[in-house]
Parts: sequence; structure tokens; C-alpha cells
Amino acid sequence: MDHKITVQTKSRKNTWIILILTLVVIALGVFLYIFYVGQKASQAAVAARIAAGQPSVSSVESGPMKLVIEDISGTVRSNQSVDLAWKTSGTVAAVNVSVGDSVKQGDTLAELDPKTLSIQMQNAQVELDDAKDDMEKLTNNAEATTSAVTELVKAQQELDDAQKAYDSLDPSRAWTDAVQLAYETYLKAQNDYESALAKFEVTRDYPIDDATRIKRLGDVGGYRSVRDNALAEYRRYLGEGNEMERLIREAALQLAKATLEEKQYQYDKVTKGPTEAEINAAQAKIDAAQQKLNSSKLIAPFSGVVTQLETKVNDVISETAAASATKTTAIRIEDLSTFYIDTTVNELDVNSIQPGQAAEIQFIGIPDKTYHGTVTTVADTGVSSGRSVTFNVTLKIDDADELVKSGMTADLSMTIANIPETLYVPLSSVLLKNGQPSVNLKKMDGSFEWVPIETGLVSGTKVQVLSDNLKAGDKIEADVNVDSTDTNDNRMFPMGFGGRM
Repeated sequence: MDHKITVQTKSRKNTWIILILTLVVIALGVFLYIFYVGQKASQAAVAARIAAGQPSVSSVESGPMKLVIEDISGTVRSNQSVDLAWKTSGTVAAVNVSVGDSVKQGDTLAELDPKTLSIQMQNAQVELDDAKDDMEKLTNNAEATTSAVTELVKAQQELDDAQKAYDSLDPSRAWTDAVQLAYETYLKAQNDYESALAKFEVTRDYPIDDATRIKRLGDVGGYRSVRDNALAEYRRYLGEGNEMERLIREAALQLAKATLEEKQYQYDKVTKGPTEAEINAAQAKIDAAQQKLNSSKLIAPFSGVVTQLETKVNDVISETAAASATKTTAIRIEDLSTFYIDTTVNELDVNSIQPGQAAEIQFIGIPDKTYHGTVTTVADTGVSSGRSVTFNVTLKIDDADELVKSGMTADLSMTIANIPETLYVPLSSVLLKNGQPSVNLKKMDGSFEWVPIETGLVSGTKVQVLSDNLKAGDKIEADVNVDSTDTNDNRMFPMGFGGRM
């Protein structure tokens, strides 16, 4: 039997792939070796210069500088929010809103059944009505003016009568005709009294509440008083009891004068209207009663959106829950018309931020979209935590849309400065000498000399130079060393200071 032997030939394509990969590995190895050798040589050269007392040099450069504070995070909040809780006990009778509803200031969102409220709460409406009535009487004084006029006229008449009665005590008036007239008046009054008494005797045994008996008893008292006055007048003319009568009538006259003065004061007060203090006192009573009444309702203190609802019809609010210091939220309202971001910045950056500063805002939850904001407030006082101090900063989101939610985390960046052309030197080349920022300038003869400079913006590894004793292209020591007798405090700027490019 013949056997056929088949020889498999390797693909030329695989051979070429292996060859190319081999060459790539060899080239990468050569590159890494050359880089390593170069780095060692550079380090050796720097070490040699340092050993020889020749510092490495850099140049004063000219170009744009931009300072951006970034890597700041903050939390989004609404313009304002409030957690409403029940303040009195009772059973929930109505809930007028749902989550997501827009409400206006003063809207009643939920209320308790009046029948389930305490007696004090049920009396709140009566107190409110009474307080409003008092205010109405106070501000609408037409009725009070009419009453004051009536009382004033009455007091004047009583004064006139008292004056006449006092003047009639003059002895010169005791002529014969006057005595006769006084006697006749007394007799008539006595007859009227006796007649009234006789009529009463007929009804004496009537029931006490009988209308006729009551009227006739009143007539007896009235006619007796008239008889007594007539008798006193007659006796006065006869010269009996003049001094005592004079004292009585003088007292009546003084009382009438005092009454008239009081009624005049009340009239003047009414015509001038209520005082501010009286109005405020009346309004305070209304407010107190209204506040008590409102404690059985949940009322929106401002316009906004309902974002949380934790109460429902027939919920029973106990006295313990209503009186608790940590009340459970029944309804939460937020004003979503404006969003703010609360954040903190380092003390090194805070003086670069002012109200009105623009910022760019990004959210992890809203990718590929940048919002814009404006700084509204910068705290004057910092908050210490360990060795760091931060300052609270608030920004307003200028172009918030429906994607922005309260509670989101925001990433912020703020361009503090953007200078198109300026001189700058490396951060590591600046050192404090005698309290003055300085750089080690290379002179024409190759030696170095410390030159004081005025610094401006610090951005990343660059320091702006504002003084005119340097120019672009000047050579300076690139990486100044702090003497062993000095400390790192002689660095003009701690490493890592400044914003980012």
C-alpha cells in the first residue's frame, strides 16, 4: 500500500510579522539606552557645574501668562428652601399639592381638620375676628366721632345745669314770689308722690316680675326724688341747710367741669385719628391670632416647587410630634428659579477672587456641557482646619437649565488673569533676599549677582516680572539653592504655589 506524504509550508506572511516585531523591539531598546545615557550625562554635567560653582542657567522670557484656578468642587443648591412641619396636633384633612407642583407664596399646601384641634386652636378664629373688629373701629372712627360729640354736648349741658344750680344759692334771690313758687312746686311734687304710692299699693301683691308692678314701683322712686329736690329748694329759700347745699352744689359743679375736660380730650383724640402705637398694638393682636390659626396649616412662605411630600390625608399628628424640637418634614419647598454653588478656596487664592468673577462649571452627571457662573460672595473670614485655611465662596449659575439639580457636585474653574505679553522667570529662580524677591543675574563676565525684582502674577512654574531691571533673554540662575543657614521660608513662593496654566 502506498502512503502519500504531504509537506506543510509555513506562510511567508507570518515570517514577515515576526521580523518586524523583532526590529521594533530592538529599536525601542536602543532608544531607551540612548535616553538613559543622555540623562546620566545631563545629570553628570549639572553635577559638574555645581561642583565647579557654576549654577545652571535659564533665561528671562517674554510671552503670554494666564492664571486659572481650577480643581475646585462645590455643591449646587437652590435659591432658597424650607422644610415645613406641623406645629399643632390634629388630623390631616387636606393635602393640596403633589411633588413637582409649583406653588405661590401664601398658598395653603395642607391643613388639619378644625374639629380635631384643641380648644385653644378652635378659639383662634374668634380671637382673630375680635382683633380685626378692634382694628376696624380704630381706623374707621366715624362712629367714635359721633359718640364723642354726643358725650361732649352732654357734658357741656351738665356743666351749665350745675353752674345754674350753684348760682341760684345767691341769698338775693330769696324774694317772696320765689318762696311761694318753691312751696307750690313742693306741694305738687308731694301730691304726685302720694298718688304714685297709692297706685303702687294696688299692685303690691302682684308677682315681682309683673310689668305693671315694676313700672309703678319705678314711678314711686322717681316722684319721691322730685319731691325731695323740691323740698330742698323750698327749705333753701327759707334759709335752712344753705351751707350744706352750697357744698353739695359746688362739688357737683367741679365734677361737671372735670367731666367736660375729659370729654373734650376724648373728642380731640378721636378727630386726630389713632396713633401709630395704637395701630401697631392692634396689628400685633391680629398677627398673633393669625399665627395661632395658621399653625393648623402648612403655608408656602415663598413661591417655589414642592420637592418632598411626607404627609397625607388622615395622618394623625400627635401633641408630642408637634412639640418636638426636631420636627419631621411634612413638605419641602425649593425656589428653583436660581441655582447657586457653595465652595471653598485656599487662602493663597482667595484674594484673586472678587464678586463678579466669571467661572466655568461642569458636572459629572451632565457630560460634554459647560455652564457659566458668577461669584456673588466671598467670605471675609477663613475657616481653619489643621494647618490650612479656606474661605467660603458662593457662585450663581447664570445659564442653569432643567438638567441642573439641587445637590449636584460641580467642578469649577476661574480665569483670574490673562496677560497677552509680559516678562516672566522660573518659579525656582526667585529667592527672598533681605525680604525682597530677587534673582541671581548672570553678568557679562560670567559671574552672578543677586538683583531685586518686583513680582506680579504667579502661574504654575512662572513668575511675572514687573520691574524694568530685567529684559527678555537675560540669563539667571535656573534653580537657586537655599543656603544651609537659611530655611525654606526664604523661598519667595512655596513649591506648588499659584494657579494652573
